[in-house]
Amino acid sequence: MNLGLQCVPTVRGAARSALLGCCLMICSAIEANSRGGGAGKDDPWDAHHIDGLPADIRQYIATICKGPSAAQHDFATYAPQEKRWRINLEYLRCNGLSNYRHDNQCLDVDFVEIGSHFRLARKQYRDCGF
Repeated sequence: MNLGLQCVPTVRGAARSALLGCCLMICSAIEANSRGGGAGKDDPWDAHHIDGLPADIRQYIATICKGPSAAQHDFATYAPQEKRWRINLEYLRCNGLSNYRHDNQCLDVDFVEIGSHFRLARKQYRDCGF
């Protein structure tokens, strides 16, 4: 009686199962990566934080920035009851941006809705949020 030969089919089956499991893990990792999963998906400095703003506010940002701009999540806040956007310039990054900070005070710019547009209503230095 040769016991070694009886174990060969069991070992081969286990090896096939392990190989299949590895292939499935690799394929699911590749699929998740191709969908954008993983680290770095939500960049804290992102141009999309500006792209979703009304055109009047984007135009204002374009005039104070000399080139591409990016902003953090807290860059713009909207108060619907006041129909007001507050732009916190300390959370904006771009070339040409200057004079938005004095000591521990940072410039906030408010836009209010008038008809179908947003107009600059106020510029005020407030305590910086960072």
